[in-house]
Amino acid sequence: MAKQNESRHFETLFVIHPDHGARAKEFVERFKKLVEDLGATVTGVEEWGIRDLAYRIHKQRRGYYNLLRYRGQPGVVQELERQLKITDGVIRHMTVRLEEAQAVAEKKVAERPAA
Repeated sequence: MAKQNESRHFETLFVIHPDHGARAKEFVERFKKLVEDLGATVTGVEEWGIRDLAYRIHKQRRGYYNLLRYRGQPGVVQELERQLKITDGVIRHMTVRLEEAQAVAEKKVAERPAA
């Protein structure tokens, strides 16, 4: 069991309305800065681009996907999700906590040189 003050690895995937896709970098930088201001460390950002949704959300069939990986306290997740909920343009989001072994394995894959 993790200690109260121990930081954990998290991933937050958020989907931006396709009409706001041109501002995707602005959204990513905004949430990245928020996470860092809350004392967490951003370990990775991936912009997946426009993709088809599994089902319609707000009458949309497509969305601009972004993945934010970070290490911090659970309170960081609460504030980030609160901001995602009230931000116009974000149509869905989901945060998961990564197990320590999984986070280490992903770090090794990210550090591996491209073939």
